[in-house]
Amino acid sequence: MRLRLHGCLLALALLVTAPGLVWAQAHPESQPSSPPATATTADEAAAEVQARALFTEVMSPFCPGLTLADCPSPNAFTMRGDIERRLKNGESRQAIVDELVKTYGAQILADPSDTPIGSIVWGVPFALSVLAAAGLAFFLRRATRNRTKEAADTPAESPQMRSRVDEELAAMD
Repeated sequence: MRLRLHGCLLALALLVTAPGLVWAQAHPESQPSSPPATATTADEAAAEVQARALFTEVMSPFCPGLTLADCPSPNAFTMRGDIERRLKNGESRQAIVDELVKTYGAQILADPSDTPIGSIVWGVPFALSVLAAAGLAFFLRRATRNRTKEAADTPAESPQMRSRVDEELAAMD
């Protein structure tokens, strides 16, 4: 029974922490990052910061499952340099994103929430978490209710039973 309780507590802990982990993965800009490299002008520094933010919002076409910022491929390195150069030359961030989507499709975006499939991708885990929490609450409530019923059904110690136990203990001595 104790092992079951520990399993339930572990499941509850996972349910509590999972939304925070999903949020952190969906909002990498809130994560601490390395300081930007030294730039010669304020505009170049702003372009570098903007480029690094964009690298975390775009999936790498060269490393499946990794963002452009995390991909170690030489092609990704070239693509990062091209994006940074375009931003430094004054091209808008949206124009670069639009061109990437046109070239690679909508799956290039790391945050799919603007698409109908994105609603499903973010909605299903949330719904399953709510259902799991409700199921866990139902199970724990039922388990504690059964335990209190068992305690109430246990007969109280009768004087006859006590004398019989005393006699059997005396006979064992």
